[in-house]
Amino acid sequence: MSHDLHDSEATLPLHREAMAQFTGKWPTGYRPRWKRRAGWHLTAMLLSLGGGMAASHVLILGPPAFWPLVVLSWMITVHGARKGQLVINHYGVHGKLTGRKGYDRLIVEVVSTLLVTQDYRSYYRDHIKTHHHPQQLATAEDPDMQFLLALGFRPGMSRRALWQCLYTTIISPRFHYLFIRERLTTNFMSAPGYRRLMAGLHAAAVSSLLFYTGSWALWVAAWGIPLLPLYHIAALLQFVSEHRWGRDHPVSTHKHTDHLTFGRFAGDSLPARDLSMRDKMATWSRWTLRLLFLHIPTRLCVLPGDLAQHDWHHRHPGGDWSNAGYERQRDLDAGCPGWHETYEEIWGLDRAIQTVFDSMARSRSLPATSAQSGA
Repeated sequence: MSHDLHDSEATLPLHREAMAQFTGKWPTGYRPRWKRRAGWHLTAMLLSLGGGMAASHVLILGPPAFWPLVVLSWMITVHGARKGQLVINHYGVHGKLTGRKGYDRLIVEVVSTLLVTQDYRSYYRDHIKTHHHPQQLATAEDPDMQFLLALGFRPGMSRRALWQCLYTTIISPRFHYLFIRERLTTNFMSAPGYRRLMAGLHAAAVSSLLFYTGSWALWVAAWGIPLLPLYHIAALLQFVSEHRWGRDHPVSTHKHTDHLTFGRFAGDSLPARDLSMRDKMATWSRWTLRLLFLHIPTRLCVLPGDLAQHDWHHRHPGGDWSNAGYERQRDLDAGCPGWHETYEEIWGLDRAIQTVFDSMARSRSLPATSAQSGA
């Protein structure tokens, strides 16, 4: 899709770098004013979690007129939680968070205990050993695909059926039950002994505090809702928009990665300037509604951190992830040396999901591994 948001940004009251950070797409040849480091991302994650929860408490205890604003505080909390899992824990298991494996593992165990998500060992096994394995990405061996299969998404289903499956899954009690069960299992049953002890102490501390203060309802509203159902929905939308599924062409490993991955950016092209007043009002209204109700929630909750540039991460898992947007654009400006194809850009979460569903609709089955399928 041709996109002129950066080319037209002078018409918007937004700083160019702020625009790049929001959309996830950097302008050609542009250099950031300052580069982020791992500590910045860790601090931002903690502030989002704490700030979102604190804001929810204040709003819920305040006048009812302010209660609708809790939706915004929930989004901030979900942003912190998803960034903790998809950025902090993700690069911790890659060994790229602090550069020291022991420290990275400690951070992952603490953050995952707080969020009740996968422990270091199981996350490392699923993500590094399987998801990033070039012969298992986008096959039936991929843990993400296994989860989608368990939810009813099937290769060969029509696009309409896949969308319907997505809508029903979001509100399905079974989906949320499976997600909660998996989170509890990996914390209290399958994790190493020390990790189960951490999870038990965390649960005991939270339960004791809530029992002593009697603030169970407030905890559910301020912490439970964003960290359970909203977190699950954000994760599902990430899974169904991440990359194409199935391997239609038995080609080289690099071409598999080229074809399966793409950039997911937030934003729409600005409406044309030469529209009539009536058309201008209609198109700008639609543009504004998509910004408020699609792109902003997407960037906060579904694609935090470098998730917009996930295609770059698959090509360069050892790269400067703290500045992935800039690094991806720099690689693109250089012609993507060593790769068969340039990067693909998809603007809007809805279009990214449609791209994934198109690939699933074309696939009649998923190979067990690319090696078994002849790749």
